[in-house]
Amino acid sequence: MENENQSQFDNFENQLSQAAIGYLKESAKWCKFLAIVGFVGVGLIVLIGLLMVIGIGAFSAFDNNPNMPFSTTLIAFIYLIFAAIYFFPIYYLYLYATKTAKALHTKNQQMLTEGLENLKSHHKFLGIFTLIIISLYGLIFVFAIIGGLLS
Repeated sequence: MENENQSQFDNFENQLSQAAIGYLKESAKWCKFLAIVGFVGVGLIVLIGLLMVIGIGAFSAFDNNPNMPFSTTLIAFIYLIFAAIYFFPIYYLYLYATKTAKALHTKNQQMLTEGLENLKSHHKFLGIFTLIIISLYGLIFVFAIIGGLLS
């Protein structure tokens, strides 16, 4: 058992240079900071959404304002949807940061692999989300041109 742990330790050290370990440690620290700030941001978005539903919903005069194209309840619901979408990449980033830091501290190759898998999931989520947003911009552009030609 001791020999197996020693060989895993040697294997871990042989696969990563000291510079790579240092870069991963620093990356994990910054990612943890960004994830915590992101969680605070998600919390604020949820709080604002709930306050809109509770606060402005209580004043029905604001909710039925004819100058507003959308109801405040719909806008609050959109806030909550954005908070839910934004939560997942932050969660993946947090898992990457915590697992990577722990893996480097304990020299656990399996945990490092799990941390890097979460980083991959973070980047994959952001990549797919970016493609969706670019596609929506493209559709908006096409409909704007069509609308301009028809008017």
